[in-house]
Amino acid sequence: MSVVNRGDPYPQEVGATVQGVMEKLNYSNPYRLVWQSKVGPMSWLGPQTDETIKGLCQRGKKNMLLVPIAFTSDHIETLYELDIEYAQVLANECGVENIRRAESLNGNPLFSKALADLVYSHIQSNEICSKQLTLCCPLCVNPVCRETKAFFTSQQL
Repeated sequence: MSVVNRGDPYPQEVGATVQGVMEKLNYSNPYRLVWQSKVGPMSWLGPQTDETIKGLCQRGKKNMLLVPIAFTSDHIETLYELDIEYAQVLANECGVENIRRAESLNGNPLFSKALADLVYSHIQSNEICSKQLTLCCPLCVNPVCRETKAFFTSQQL
């Protein structure tokens, strides 16, 4: 959370992605942007996924679809946290009838093509990197971050 509080754009970028997806879906289903994977005693973004599931269940919602939009592949946070801790254990504890997780993109050919298209577009742009990558967080205190940003800024094609 300390990185986010120093100005890291992660929450806004994830929110913009959710907004874009829901717009494409014509807002056909109700949704909430919630956050998972809090580790240790440090605070993290909220509301948390598990607390949201509990709250929705208390309000009579019995069917939920979890879409880990910030993750493009299966890993511990999808396979264990979402599929087991939430969809099995928490669902059973709360009385949720059906929690499913949207399939990860993994090696989906359409996803691979989209990535290839992005790489191609980037190469054609003749830019070293996006302007966003060269920005430090407003309250950044990490000298390595500043050095990395300076490196990218100084590069030429």
